[in-house]
Amino acid sequence: MQLELKSKTWLEVDGKFIIGEHGIALLEAIDELGSIQQAARQLGWAYRHTWGYLKNMERNAGMPILLVRRGGKSGGGTQLTPQGRKLLRDYKRLQKTLRATIQQKSRLLFSY
Repeated sequence: MQLELKSKTWLEVDGKFIIGEHGIALLEAIDELGSIQQAARQLGWAYRHTWGYLKNMERNAGMPILLVRRGGKSGGGTQLTPQGRKLLRDYKRLQKTLRATIQQKSRLLFSY
């Protein structure tokens, strides 16, 4: 029997939640689609919940993560700021390292 350790990772500042795995998926979808509404739809999130999540993330992080262009003749869109891209990249890099470490330790400790 092989037991496997699982974990969840999220970022906080002074005990205030910034982002977790689902938020990272949201940022990836926004980066890919260029639209908060389309990203929310793809993830099955309500637009209002998505917008609140993003505003809370930026407020708690204390930095802009998204650059939002309102609609109009030329159309709107959303993209990640340089800080948002760095946050996404660093979180994914950390998550990859943590998963590899957890998998390795899990195999060593929980093999029966």
